[in-house]
This record gives sequence, structure tokens and C-alpha cells, in this order.
Amino acid sequence: MTVHDIRARFPHLPDGAVALFKGLAAASRPAEELTITEHAERYREVSPESGSPWPGPFRIARVPYLREPEDCLHPDHPARRVAARWAAQLGKSTAIENWFCFIVDQQPGSMMIVLPTLEEATKFNRVKLQPTIEASKRIAHKVLPVSSRDEQGSTTSFKRYAGGFCQIVNAGSSKGLQMVSIKYLAMDEVTGYPKDVDGRGSPRDQARARQKMYGDLAKEWQGSTPGIAGECDITADFEAGDQRHYYVPCPHCDAYQPLVFDMMRAADRAKDLPVHFRCMACDGVIVDGHKPEMTARGQWIARRSLDDGETVPLTIAAGDIDTWCCPPCEGRCRDWQPSYHLWAAYAPKERWSELWQRWETSQGDVTKLRTFFQQDLAEPYDPGGVTVEWEKIVDAVREAQRPSRVLPPWAALIVSAADVQTYGIKWAVYAIGPRDQYQLIDRETFEGSPDQSDEPWISLADALQRTYRTAGGSEKAIDLSGVDSGWATDRVYRFCSGRPNVYALDGREPVGLPWLGTPSKRDIKDQRKRIIAKVMLYPVGLFDVKTAVTAALANLVQGASEGGQWPRNTIHFGADLCDGAFAKELTAERLVDADEEARASVSRRARRLIKPKAGRQWKKVVGQANDWFDATVYAFALGWHLQSKRRLTLDKWADLVRDTHGVVEEPEDLFAYADENPFAKPKPERKPVDPDKPKRPRKRWGAYS
Repeated sequence: MTVHDIRARFPHLPDGAVALFKGLAAASRPAEELTITEHAERYREVSPESGSPWPGPFRIARVPYLREPEDCLHPDHPARRVAARWAAQLGKSTAIENWFCFIVDQQPGSMMIVLPTLEEATKFNRVKLQPTIEASKRIAHKVLPVSSRDEQGSTTSFKRYAGGFCQIVNAGSSKGLQMVSIKYLAMDEVTGYPKDVDGRGSPRDQARARQKMYGDLAKEWQGSTPGIAGECDITADFEAGDQRHYYVPCPHCDAYQPLVFDMMRAADRAKDLPVHFRCMACDGVIVDGHKPEMTARGQWIARRSLDDGETVPLTIAAGDIDTWCCPPCEGRCRDWQPSYHLWAAYAPKERWSELWQRWETSQGDVTKLRTFFQQDLAEPYDPGGVTVEWEKIVDAVREAQRPSRVLPPWAALIVSAADVQTYGIKWAVYAIGPRDQYQLIDRETFEGSPDQSDEPWISLADALQRTYRTAGGSEKAIDLSGVDSGWATDRVYRFCSGRPNVYALDGREPVGLPWLGTPSKRDIKDQRKRIIAKVMLYPVGLFDVKTAVTAALANLVQGASEGGQWPRNTIHFGADLCDGAFAKELTAERLVDADEEARASVSRRARRLIKPKAGRQWKKVVGQANDWFDATVYAFALGWHLQSKRRLTLDKWADLVRDTHGVVEEPEDLFAYADENPFAKPKPERKPVDPDKPKRPRKRWGAYS
């Protein structure tokens, strides 16, 4: 059959030369210069199977806050990593889907998507990614179809396309995090990742190690709701970045500001107002109906303080907004990676009345409150109610400039506590005054192995004989001391047995135990197991005492009132006794929920063993020493014991302080600690003293009276 016969038989067959050159022209056409958002708006289709309320073409106008974060993932953008600490249902997964479509169509390369568990990885593919591939024509023909018979095709966890692939893995297995080099890494809900996988370390670190070959060409996205304060990875990365918040204009005065929960107000039926926000500039009412226009004009503003201490204002006039806008990794933000915070008030389908209702419902319910903080406010939940930063402790101590190794004029009791470690003994001395005011006046580390050497014990014995100068010029000895018996127990027993003013202490974890409980006898035996002496062992209820110490640190950071009065239960430090290393040890423990710890385990059996109503517990921050914190806890327990035995009221405290310092007039700052309770009954006025009436001798309080 000749060419003429073929053309006669198939008259509509296109000319071969024309088809060839059209294909060459299409192949040589330059790629479109599109951002990830522009590509999504042009080519991505949202599948009805995804559960989205907006099936059909993707429109950024519905989620305008998503534009800048996902555009940072473009290969030409200088950002290397993007961290999004966002509330639930704000588009974190949408950014990954848009990025995947862009990679397949514009910049093919190897990609990995990490989900917390196998179930969530499977669900992400079935509900999110695969429906997006099938609905988007531009993408569907470039991704090989899923076929169980074709080894070269795609699978539910492995998407193959020209020039690259996408592997969907779960963070609970190290197998999926090995053996491949990855250019693009997307991590979703990182707070749900286990802390360690198969003994290889953090799954985040394992996944990031897959990007080493690409260097600065690699890109990373991580989006997550936060977890527990002090252990939240997404919060740590957010704070390490430029800390961007979404500023929106007020519909009344046009001042730009982030929506802040503190400016949210309950419904006011008298004024016919629903749940609303108040503008921080003009106090204007902002309701749900204003949200679409406000978010459409919103701007991401980096709020991280500069090195010179300059802070970004919460309210910015419309004419000044360009001054504070700074593109990621440029200008004043060039030294940090972009990090974004967004909470549920910005969600396009979230009604503020429902958000307020969840807040009210969560009051008094720890489980609901944790959910509200993490899923709605996008803030890490602190089950202890307070997280104290060690830097703020150092700043407060530096500002106060209190003297060391002398007894403060308001204090009258002295306790010391020793924490025994493998390398030595850490010893701290605290002065105690009215209203549970503590001050560290001395501390020292006695080096040497306590279970092998006598040197640290000799040094400790000498230190217990120290005295401290009072305001009146006299000397005051230590009233009571304690030694932790958790390490080198036998040596601790021997040291304490011959010293009536030195208690052997045993920390106990359960909640509700007394600060210093009823002691029990312990035998001290020689090498032949013969009893040669006995010692009283005092249990310490660690949970409540640790809570009190942490609260005392928070009160120090909070500072005194305008009248110079410190809150009840405040801890102070001598200026040269509290450096950065010491402050870090004081904040080395966090109060966490037991079920949070269970979820960090990759063992399903371990999760089932956790009781449904497991309580909170104190946990040491990984990699941080807590020796000085332990010594402080034991000192607080001994101080409580002394005060409870003497039943010290404010009047008795005044007498005790006067006797201790040997002065007639009360110290100037003693009554700065007077009770601030507004509901307290007024004290009766004292009757004038009759000079002719014989004086009643004042009882002097001994060390154990």
C-alpha cells in the first residue's frame, strides 16, 4: 500500500511532518513562570470525595492566608524550611496537595510525605491525594496509575511520575524513612510523631537526613497543631523562625492587627451583639460578617524582635503597613526561616459563636481545655498552668541584685538540702521568711564519687557548720538540713544517722502526699549484714512540692506589685548564685499528661495499658540536668516542715525575725509581705502599752520547739 493509497483511505489523517514539528514546538516551549498558588488556581481541581465544602476549581480567595506560606515552597524562593503552627481545618494538608501538583507538573523531583501513623498515611492518600490526582486533568495523565500487576506503576503509598516519585510514609516506622534521597519533604501533624523510632532517633531528624544530598536546593514543609508546652516540636520551630502573624484591617478605622483571643467578647443581648471582637485601636465591634473582606486584605507580619530590641506593634496604621511588611528571608527577616501562627478565628467556615461556646464548655474540663488550646488557639497546652523560661529568671535576678551568703532582713529560718549524684553532691541553702518567701543564699558542689570517696561527705559535713550574718551583725546557723537518699543510699543513711538536724529524704511521686511525711526506721548494716545503727527516713511528696517550686519561680518572673509587695510563695536568688546553667536546671522539668506520654510511644500495647483517667506527672526535659531543681524541692519540703511545726502566723513571724536579727525596729521590707487578701478580716488595733505594767517574757523558738 502506497502513501497515496493510505491518504485516499484515511483522508483526515494529519500530515506527519506537521505532527512532528508541532510536538517539537510543544516540547521546546518554555515552562510557565507560575507560583505554587497560581498553578493551583489554574490547574488544580478539588475532588468532591475529599470532603471539601468547595469542590471544583481551587480558589485562593477562600483561604487567602495560604498564599504566602505555600509560595515559599517554590524552588526559586530563598526559604529552605516553612513551619506552620496552625489550628485544625485551616488548610495545612491543602498546602501539601498544591505543592505535590506543582512538583509533578513544573519541577519533578523526589518527594516524601510523612504522617504520624500508618492509618493516617493511608487516609491521606485515599481522601486527599489520590482524589486530587484523579480530578486534576493536568496532573492525572502525568502520574502513573495505581496497578497491582504493574511493578512500574504507582501504589497507595508510592506515586511515580516522570522525573521523580512521591513516597507516603508513617513516622512510626524507620523503614520508610531510609534508603532514599529526598528533595522535597512534607511533614503533617508533627506533634503526633513518636520521639524515637526503632532506636534511630526522631523521625523528623531521620526524614531530614534524606535531604542531605540536595543541600540548599531541598525544601521542607511542616504543618501541625501544637502539643504539650515544653515538648512541642512545631512550637520550637515556630519560635526559631520569624514568627509571622496574620494582620487584618479593622472595618472601622482600617488599623491592621492580628485577631487576638483576649479581644474576643461574649454576646451582648442588651446591645443586640453576637460574639464579636473589639478593635485594639478604635474599640470598634468586629463581627463574623467582616471576616471575608478582612482576611482578603490581610498581611503576614513577622513579629520576632530584632537584635536591637525593637518590637513589632500589635496595631499598625494602614499607611504604615508597608513599613512593617517584610517578605520571608529578606530584609530584617533574612536571618530566619518563615514560621506562621494561625488560629481558628481565621477559618472561613468557623463561626465565632461556636468558638466561644467551645471555650466556655472547656472551663473546668482538662481534656476539653487541652483540645481548645491545641485545636482552636493553636497554642501548646501547659497542664501545669505555667511554663517558666530560664532566661526570664536570670533577668529577674539580675534586676533585683540581692546579696548572697547573708540572711535577708525579712528572713528568720535557714534550711539546706543536698542532692547526691554520681559525680558529687550539690548543696543549696535557702532562707525563709513570712508568706512563704524563699531566697537562695548559698550553694556549692562537692566533687567526688559519693559511693566510693569520703571527700564529698567531709566537705558536706563542714558546710553544714556554716553560719550566715544577720542584719543585726550576729550569726545564724542552719536550722534543718536534708540529704536525698536516691543514690548511694547506704552512705546517706550513715551520714544522717549521727546528725539529728540532718534528715535522710526519699522522694515519692504519687499525687496528694504530704510535703514531708511520717518517717520510718531504716537499718544500717555492716559488711556482715549486722545492724549497727538506725536512721529515720522522711518521705517527700514530690508532685505538690515541685508544683509549688515552679509556681514560686513564676511569681519571681511576674515581679512585685506597684506597691512593692511580692506574691505569696515567691523564690528569690542571690545575684551571683543564679547564672544561666543554674536557671536551666531549675526549669528542667515539665508537668505533662500521662496519655500524651503514651502517644509518644510506638508500641500499641503500651498505649492500651495507659489508664483512661491517667493523671499528670512531672517529667524531666530530655538532655537537661535537674539536680538544682531537686535540691530546691527538698529545701521547700524542709521549710514547710519547720513552719508547720511552729505554726507561724504573721505576728509570730515578726517576733521571730526580730529575735533573729537582734534589732528593735522591724526591717523596712518585712511588712512588704503583708497579706493582700481583699476578703481578709481587718486586724484589731493594738491597745497602747502601759509602761508601768510588768512585761511578759517572750517565748524564744528553738530549732525544734
